[in-house]
Amino acid sequence: MRYCSYKPMEPATWHCAECSHDFCDAYALESERGDEHRCCDCQAPLESLGSAFTAEPFWERLAETFRYPLTIPVMALIIVLALLSGLLFFIPIVGVVAGLISAGILTKYSFQCLEETATGRMTPPELSEAFSGGLIIILKMIGLLILVGIAGGASYEYLGAGITGFLGALVVLSIPAFLINYAMTDSILASASPLNIFRVVTAIGFPYGILIGLLLLMTSSVNVLSYLVISGWEWSSLVLQSVISNFYMIVTFHLLGYVVFQYQEKLGFYARVQVDGATAIRPAIDRSRVQISAAVKSGQYDKALTIFQKNLDQYNQGTALYDEYFDFLIATANKEVLNSFASDYLDYKQSLGQDVQLKRIHKQILALLPDFMPADHNMRFTLARDYAKYGEFPMAVRLINGMHKETEDKALLIKAYGLMQECLDALGRHDMSASCQKFLQRLQGESTTG
Repeated sequence: MRYCSYKPMEPATWHCAECSHDFCDAYALESERGDEHRCCDCQAPLESLGSAFTAEPFWERLAETFRYPLTIPVMALIIVLALLSGLLFFIPIVGVVAGLISAGILTKYSFQCLEETATGRMTPPELSEAFSGGLIIILKMIGLLILVGIAGGASYEYLGAGITGFLGALVVLSIPAFLINYAMTDSILASASPLNIFRVVTAIGFPYGILIGLLLLMTSSVNVLSYLVISGWEWSSLVLQSVISNFYMIVTFHLLGYVVFQYQEKLGFYARVQVDGATAIRPAIDRSRVQISAAVKSGQYDKALTIFQKNLDQYNQGTALYDEYFDFLIATANKEVLNSFASDYLDYKQSLGQDVQLKRIHKQILALLPDFMPADHNMRFTLARDYAKYGEFPMAVRLINGMHKETEDKALLIKAYGLMQECLDALGRHDMSASCQKFLQRLQGESTTG
């Protein structure tokens, strides 16, 4: 099992050969057209690891497996083929031909379901895939069954019933592995090779036994279900059996395809979950966030700072990236950059009507820059008022003190020094409060005469 280099709890789905990092989908940067993915660190093209690490075990998604054929086109195909073979079954020669054609169409479509599921497509393929090449597959299978029958007869003759029975059981148990091999190789001989069958079985491991159990259960239930529903109506029972067996056949091949998808890495290929529609392409700013996150997690703070500043210049303040940039400067204790950014950030938060956050932000800034003073005098008064509201009078006084030397806004100064007088009184600094009152009276006089 391989995990994402930047989200260690997430299974990896991509690999960068240049920097040897593994990535989950969140940290793989898709191109603007969505036609490729690149490393969020070195920008090299990524190699897909498929979705093997994120695939849900096949025995935990049986409900989805049985719902797979439940679409109008597929169910129509299942019923039409059952009716065709059932109606013509009792007609000599014609019934055999109809049965072969029906079996060929269903087998070809079932293999197509297996192949597409193995590549990650979890919806049934188009029905057009079912009407070419199916008869050839059936004839190949019949030929293989004849060879197996001949081999079984020879084994019974020369090796006895016990060994023949054991070999027959091995053949039955090898059927899922054979079908998987055939879907991957399109070769009967290669698929039936004991070495290739052994490779599939060992790649799947113990769950292969669970797979065998599920397939045997479905096979044995076909006759039971048809008998329970209709008994004594030969033609109707035959059609019903065909509908059930056709349904189970598609379910079985879809299940085998999902097993290939789940164990793709061990089987030597990679596939990803495919969904209808184009690949979801994140906005450029979100892709930049991924690069920032990767740089921060790998300790490349200068690189993260550069990406932040580039994006802030491009997108201005209309983005949550401003908040992330502030948090980054605080977390990395970048005093120099924070000193030039802090006032702008406070103004930005106020412009959004987020005054309730200003005091908290100001305290975060002071923890790194004890002498920091907001550049905007209205901001200083707003902060002083918030501090005074919660009884933090010394900070309110500090924010207002000396403001008259830096601005001539009489209306603002009157409000600010009025607040300062209240804070001094609350602190018991009545001498300073008296001086502040005299200064305030002078300001009020100047404002009146002005």
